[in-house]
Amino acid sequence: MQLPHRFLIVTPNPVTDAYGNPTPELDYGPDAARRVMWGNLQSAGSSEAAEPGRRPVVTAWRLFSIEPVTARQRIEWRGLVLEVDGEPDRFEPRFGLVSYETRLKHVQG
Repeated sequence: MQLPHRFLIVTPNPVTDAYGNPTPELDYGPDAARRVMWGNLQSAGSSEAAEPGRRPVVTAWRLFSIEPVTARQRIEWRGLVLEVDGEPDRFEPRFGLVSYETRLKHVQG
């Protein structure tokens, strides 16, 4: 498998409330852990939903890699911030390397 694209994986920090309890919010800011990863990113189409007062364009991407990506991580690549859409798929052939296919999305507008 050729891995021509280099990008950053952003692992968010959990946010706690004033009492030290965890909240459902995640912090993807500058203090979040980042690591470099190689993979093959491919565009998988886009859609333009008709919502009153808003015209978002949602672009779907697929990432093929040999390292896992979790559902809460984000990918920064060429100025785009791609969110993981669901759990990544894991492929284990009887021989060879384990590989992963991750569905991503980018919402603009």
